[in-house]
Amino acid sequence: MYRPPFLLGRLLTGPDSTSLKYTHGMPTLFLDRKRKRKPADPAPPGARWHAKMAVAREGIRTMNEEKRSSDILVVDDEPEVARIIAINLEYDGHQVRVAYNGQEALEEVARKEPDCILLDIMMPVMDGWEVLRALKRDPGWARIPVIVVTARHTDIDRIKGFSGGAIEYVTKPFDPESLKDYVAKALQPRQREVEEETRRNRIRALQTSTLYRIAEALISTLEIQEILEIVAEQLLSLFDIDICAISLLNPSGSELRRVSSRSTFPLGRKVLDTFDVSLSRLRGALGADPLDLSGPAEISTSGKDNGGTEAAGRLSIQLLPLKAKGRFTGAIFLGQEKRLWFSEEEKELLSAIGNLVAMAIENARLYDDLRYDEEVHKQLLQMVITAQEDERRRVASELHDGVIQNMVSALFRLQLCATQMGETPDGVRQALEEAQEIVNGGIAEMRRIIAGLRPLALDDMGLVIAIQRYIRYLQEEAPFPIVLTADDEVPTLTPDVETALYRIFQEGMNNIFKHSQCGRADVSIHVREDEFVLEIKDDGIGFELPAIQHRLTQGFGLVGMRERAESLGGILEVRSSNGEGTMITARIPLRKI
Repeated sequence: MYRPPFLLGRLLTGPDSTSLKYTHGMPTLFLDRKRKRKPADPAPPGARWHAKMAVAREGIRTMNEEKRSSDILVVDDEPEVARIIAINLEYDGHQVRVAYNGQEALEEVARKEPDCILLDIMMPVMDGWEVLRALKRDPGWARIPVIVVTARHTDIDRIKGFSGGAIEYVTKPFDPESLKDYVAKALQPRQREVEEETRRNRIRALQTSTLYRIAEALISTLEIQEILEIVAEQLLSLFDIDICAISLLNPSGSELRRVSSRSTFPLGRKVLDTFDVSLSRLRGALGADPLDLSGPAEISTSGKDNGGTEAAGRLSIQLLPLKAKGRFTGAIFLGQEKRLWFSEEEKELLSAIGNLVAMAIENARLYDDLRYDEEVHKQLLQMVITAQEDERRRVASELHDGVIQNMVSALFRLQLCATQMGETPDGVRQALEEAQEIVNGGIAEMRRIIAGLRPLALDDMGLVIAIQRYIRYLQEEAPFPIVLTADDEVPTLTPDVETALYRIFQEGMNNIFKHSQCGRADVSIHVREDEFVLEIKDDGIGFELPAIQHRLTQGFGLVGMRERAESLGGILEVRSSNGEGTMITARIPLRKI
């Protein structure tokens, strides 16, 4: 067996500090710590390495004259690591070139295409990911097998490496013998198809593993805010990005509002406001409707019509749409200070994550709605019981303090008449007239109480007339105009429908008087296609629907109105936002009336 010259010892540490022995036919270097080391070479590490390698190659070249010599490019910014890799490969008869950053690597490839590239990731000037992308973009260079040799060891890094085109992913510290085996495989053309299939299988396995971890985290809670925070943390870590923000569609469906965000550095208000954007501006920034996207898409951060992303400045931002049941419900914004790029496999993984997140959010919302409905029904039941008692108390009190007192007073007057019958007719006449007035007042009071319990006009004249009279009564005290518009011909309604719509109207006007601070109110009654429609609208201060929903006690008026509409097979729609007034629409199918 051929044994390499002693210059290998000189290559590593100098002639005065090493000795070379042989173990099982392989060269082994031993450091003699008793010997004095030579002073450090003032030349840069890269220059010393090139000089030593020039000498070493001359001695090693004769070891494998009968073997085919392959040209291998080692790309690593650590000279000692590059030195160890080169020695092992040259010992097997390969020609080795070394580059210390990504830019040098591409220059070496342009000068002469190597048979294989061993590529580090974390390097100055241009990192390994950028080198990998540059190689795969060029049709001529794309065929060069690349083995990633790096200290980065997460599953996402492996996905990024394999999906970027690497045929193997080796983490430091590595076994030199295993590394040489990977190089040998890379140099065998007949192994390419097998390697490609293996690469794809490994990507699929890593994708499945990643999705499983995220799914496991998501099913641990049904709170929407917790879900969003988990997702933001996971994506920030897995894809090694700088920013992850999640925005959900507002109730009116007109804009996205940020609900969760994570970043590797503090974010200013302008950057955070980037993730609160109207759908129209977002379409302009994407150049497409977010509902049509199947995966992440880059957002334009230049120009006037960029969806509000000009605040992001130097950030590169991509949007991952969230879709549930065929509807666009929100978006995940992924950002990075340098150019953000995803391979096809990463895009597939992100799309799967987006679907998973959208389903988790939808399930959490359904659970939240269910909890809300259960709580509302519990409290509504208690309110019904309380309301019955309150109504009985009110009727008893009003009858006792109003009508009964009047009747008692009238009785006293009549008794007075009886005692004065034989005395002064004028006094009797006056007492009778006063008794008549009291009784008339009692009758009017009784009518008012009865009307409060159920308006007689509703039974006698129908819904439109009853609403007209109630508006006339309200208008006596209202500081704003109330305008009623109705179709000339309104279909005859069943008593149940009339009662439900009248109560919805009453509650709607109640809310306007209590909360709206409006300058005008409009009530509309009309038939539209196959529906009977009642609309109550004001131009007041409005409110945010989610805020009302989460304050149950303030939402019972709306809940009661919705319950009445749904009991008739209809629906109640509430549209409102701060400063834009409120519109309540009850729609009842004509077949139900």
